[in-house]
Amino acid sequence: MSDKNNKIKNLFDLNNKLAKEIQSSLPAIIKSLGKTRFKYTSKAFLSFILKSGYLNSAILELSGNRNVYATAILTRSMIEHNFRHLYIYVRSLNDDSDDVGKRYYKTLKGSEDLESFTKINNYNKAVYPEKTNWNTKGEHNKAIREVGKEFRIEQIFFYLIANNNNKKDEIVERFKKEYLLQRLVDYTNLSSGVHGGPFGELAFFNLQKDKDKFDKTLEKFAGDSFNLHFSLVEATYLFAYLMDDKMQSHYEKIKNLREVKKNYGK
Repeated sequence: MSDKNNKIKNLFDLNNKLAKEIQSSLPAIIKSLGKTRFKYTSKAFLSFILKSGYLNSAILELSGNRNVYATAILTRSMIEHNFRHLYIYVRSLNDDSDDVGKRYYKTLKGSEDLESFTKINNYNKAVYPEKTNWNTKGEHNKAIREVGKEFRIEQIFFYLIANNNNKKDEIVERFKKEYLLQRLVDYTNLSSGVHGGPFGELAFFNLQKDKDKFDKTLEKFAGDSFNLHFSLVEATYLFAYLMDDKMQSHYEKIKNLREVKKNYGK
């Protein structure tokens, strides 16, 4: 691994502190959430901690190795993970229901399967036109597809813009319209690299011409990644605390790392 600049190194250190705190307290959070009526929603929250943790660790490592192209590609995925987690968080509290978690694990899974089957059908038709394919049409499948659209990032964005300023709690208050818009703009600008497009290629080569801009871009990707992962963890712990007062101490320890982060940035 190449030498990391101080800001990225600080993020590594801070991420290690966060990981240790999660490792210490997550069993209690899992046990507590398991007793709530938000079974599917809680399962989703906990899975996102794991998934975003893997992404964040990879992004920090790639940033430290100055691999800006791969970092950009993973950052786009991190943004989408964060949006989906935030949507499930806000929607479950607004609806006071586990239904959004159920739709995530049941209907969205069905929608993903249908999309895969449909694409594979089309591929098979091109190679084996005589082959019998899966039937992915019908009203039932159409309804599944429509519900699946609920979790697309643009639909999440529109829902959060309309429903994310009700000051239900301190986490939600931080996610204002401007923040959500900037994240979605970042997500959109990073799309080209994910799909091997020329815009991403041009941005990559232009960065290589300016070392200072290159370094600042790496720092931004690393910082954004940690912040997205941290906010996701913090929201999950807050949700657990909202459901069970006994989880307050665990939430406070996670929350206090925000102050530690401020000191790291000095």
